[in-house]
Amino acid sequence: MTYVVSQVALADIMQLRVAILRKGTPATDCNYPEDKYPDVVHFAIFHEGTAIATSSWFMSECPEKTGEIAMQLKGMAVAENLQGAGLGALLIRAGLELAKERGATIAWARARDSAMGFYERLGFVSTGDGFIDGPTAMPHHIVVRVL
Repeated sequence: MTYVVSQVALADIMQLRVAILRKGTPATDCNYPEDKYPDVVHFAIFHEGTAIATSSWFMSECPEKTGEIAMQLKGMAVAENLQGAGLGALLIRAGLELAKERGATIAWARARDSAMGFYERLGFVSTGDGFIDGPTAMPHHIVVRVL
């Protein structure tokens, strides 16, 4: 099957974002302040009218690489039954292209430790100490990819 990454509205991805990113966590809200940024771009992949993968991207300085022109990935979610099928990599590639178009020199994310292997396979490197994310209560690291 061929999948296409499209830019979409926040409402098109919220159900998937909540289902995946808040499952098993104390938080239920997946509205991020960055969703209101004028430059935010939400990407999604759909199958039969339903979002099956999503990510959001916006310009934001990386706390581990201050002074760089940076684009942050946030809210990456892939339907549980399709995790490992390459959809996340498609979303990352789309986001990296967007970052380059906007003049970013790095892309970064606050990655769950359980997803570190995924990010490393796509050229991201962990920087700094790990931390526990407030809303999810899960361990995270900052990951960075030079563009």
